[in-house]
Amino acid sequence: MKKFPYVRILFSTLLLSVIVPLAAEAAPGDLYVGGLGAHVVYKFTPAGVKTTFASGSFTADSIAFDKNGNLFVSDTQNNQVIQITSGGTQTIFATGLTPAGLAFDSAGFLYAADSASGSIFKYAPNGSRTTFATGVSGPFGLAFDPSGNLFVSEVNTNSILKFTSAGVRTTFASGFHQPLGIAFAPSGDLYVVDFASGSIFKVSPAGVVITPAFAMGLSGPRHIAVNPVGNVFATNFGTSEIFVFTPAGARTTFASGIGAGGLAFAPAAYDFNQDGKPDYVLYNAVTHQTAVWYLNNNIFVGGAFGPTLPANWNVVGVADFDADGRPDYLLFNSTSHQTAIWYLSGTTLVRGAFGPSLPNGWDLVAVGDFNADGKPDYVLYSPATRQTAIWYLNNNVFVSGVFGPTLPVNWRVVGVADFDGDGHSDYLLFNSSTRQTAIWYLNNNVLSSGLFGPTLPAGWSVVGVADFNGDGKPDYALYNSAVQQTAVWYLNNNALTSGAFGPSLPANWSLIAP
Repeated sequence: MKKFPYVRILFSTLLLSVIVPLAAEAAPGDLYVGGLGAHVVYKFTPAGVKTTFASGSFTADSIAFDKNGNLFVSDTQNNQVIQITSGGTQTIFATGLTPAGLAFDSAGFLYAADSASGSIFKYAPNGSRTTFATGVSGPFGLAFDPSGNLFVSEVNTNSILKFTSAGVRTTFASGFHQPLGIAFAPSGDLYVVDFASGSIFKVSPAGVVITPAFAMGLSGPRHIAVNPVGNVFATNFGTSEIFVFTPAGARTTFASGIGAGGLAFAPAAYDFNQDGKPDYVLYNAVTHQTAVWYLNNNIFVGGAFGPTLPANWNVVGVADFDADGRPDYLLFNSTSHQTAIWYLSGTTLVRGAFGPSLPNGWDLVAVGDFNADGKPDYVLYSPATRQTAIWYLNNNVFVSGVFGPTLPVNWRVVGVADFDGDGHSDYLLFNSSTRQTAIWYLNNNVLSSGLFGPTLPAGWSVVGVADFNGDGKPDYALYNSAVQQTAVWYLNNNALTSGAFGPSLPANWSLIAP
């Protein structure tokens, strides 16, 4: 107990050195929008809350994320492509083109349409350029299908072109009126924004343009994106709006009063194999071995061993500490109170670094970005006082700290996510005695309100939280240690909408993340 006054003084003193960044964090499930002449890239939570992700002298039109979480922007004013890291750092990636559409292939190469030369350029991750295709008359939108074929909207011929990975070109569909943005749906259909007719068309995998149009009566639609559950987002240039359509075509206004630039969804968190879907992290208490199980929603698709932990160390959470777009392990030694970060490339340990040591009586319980600087922060908990605290980090370096809310008896923090879509990280709480869950909505470290979530069946506990079904809303990852069964509960904020069993674990293994 004598340590607490020291901790409080330490937090109060170091709070003065908090750095407020110019960029918000690139968060999974959020929609990013190029602001055109406003010289910004906007970020929208699934609930439609808007913040500015990045700003500068660029004119942001088409945008695309690479598999490491970096955002690439067609800067049409300065004839270049800008790269913006998840933390908001901007660099010039490519010059010498008039960029239109952007798209990444599965190997991580960037394809950029050059509207001036009628070429499609291919860029390696190091920025070196080759010419993939020439002679395209007004290239604009780019999109890859799951087989690696590149589709290009050819504005001047009112067609959609298809290129194999070897560059063989065919006409996939025609008869449009200035086709611009294109995007694939989970069903395999291609959506095409038709600027002059004010329509959105759906084209089957066989190249058949489905009539009537998927949507009509728009005013200059330019860009399009489809989320993992099949909802279609489109920018409407004539009214400066973003519309969202259900797969059945029902339309609502998602946002208004913004430029009608490109659209892109941020990659998934806890994604070790870079397929855009969260994965399980497992731990074997006998061998201290970790493993990652790759998932498609709740379905096991593959796995790989991760690094083995030293004695007395545990994985507390997973986050991208070094901003390379890949998840890292956050470790804690409850004996020495030392923290550490293991930087990973997939499941391979690249290097490690110690983080700050915790004061006596405090445990490390979760990780999340609470001050919106694009960098993961620690969540601490004192069992003696039930006080929480947040330590703000720059990679593995302690910057400052503040106290968070105090928990009621028998409750603990089991995860961090933005449940209400306001752009702020919230606490997910679990009461192991009653099996009740709850969500505490935070504004940085300040408790705004709280709601009960669903109650778990006997034998089950909440391990963590991630967006498993790609609807932009956090879901519960559940585990039953008695039968070694996992499950996913799909939520809409704090309300349970459905559930599904996940894979069962082998003997001696437990689920530790997300």
